[in-house]
Amino acid sequence: MDNVLVTKSNHLVEAGYKLTLNEQRLILIFISQLDSRKPLPKDNDFVITATGFSKMFNVSLNQSYEILEDAASRLYERDIKTFDKLAKTRGRFRWVDAVKYWDGEAKVTLSFSRYIVPYLTLLHQQFTTYELKQVSQLKTAYSIRFYELLIQFIKTGERYISLEKLRDLFEITKEYPRFFDFKKRIITPSINEINLNTDLCVEWDVVKKGRVIIGLSFIFQERNNKNS
Repeated sequence: MDNVLVTKSNHLVEAGYKLTLNEQRLILIFISQLDSRKPLPKDNDFVITATGFSKMFNVSLNQSYEILEDAASRLYERDIKTFDKLAKTRGRFRWVDAVKYWDGEAKVTLSFSRYIVPYLTLLHQQFTTYELKQVSQLKTAYSIRFYELLIQFIKTGERYISLEKLRDLFEITKEYPRFFDFKKRIITPSINEINLNTDLCVEWDVVKKGRVIIGLSFIFQERNNKNS
C-alpha cells in the first residue's frame, strides 16, 4: 500500500456529497489508479478485486465480496454538488458513468463520469494529495472527509470551517440540529479517529459569534513517524 496516492482537485475536496464508508473507500481506490498529471486513459476502465480491497482495508475476504457487491450496486446513484462562488453557480453530477460487479470473478469495474474527470486528471495546481494508507483504517466516511479537509491545508497547519459549510459538504443540513449532537456524533469521533489512525495530530475548538457557535477552528501537523 506504500506510495499509493489519492489526488483530487481542491474543488472536489470542497464539494458536497454523501457516501457510505465503503462507497468512499471504493471511489478512493479507483482514484488512486489515476495519474493526476495525465489525461484519463482512453478506455476509462478501472478494476478492483475483492482480494485487493481486502488487503487495502484490512477486512476479511468474505467481507470484501459483500462490500464490493453492495457498494457497486449503489455507487451509480451517488452524486456530487459543486459550489463556485466566483461564477455564482452550483453544479450536480454523478461520480461514475458505469459500474459493474462481476459475480464469478469477485471484482468491480468502473468508468468515471466525464464531468468528474477535470477534478481528477491534468492537475497541476490547486489540488490535494495524500497516501491512501493514511485513511485506510478510518471507520467512518466523515473521518475521511475531515482528513481531506485538513490535509488540504497541511502547509499552514490551520483551518477554519463554518458549521454551515461543513453541513453542506457532508450533506447533513437537517441532521443533528443541536451542536451537542453534531459534536458527539460527527466531530469528536472523526477527529479522535484521525489522531489515532493517521499521520495527523489535530486539535480543534469552536468559534463563537457572541454566544452562538458559528464554526470550528483546527490546528494540526504531521507526525514525525508516519503510519506504516
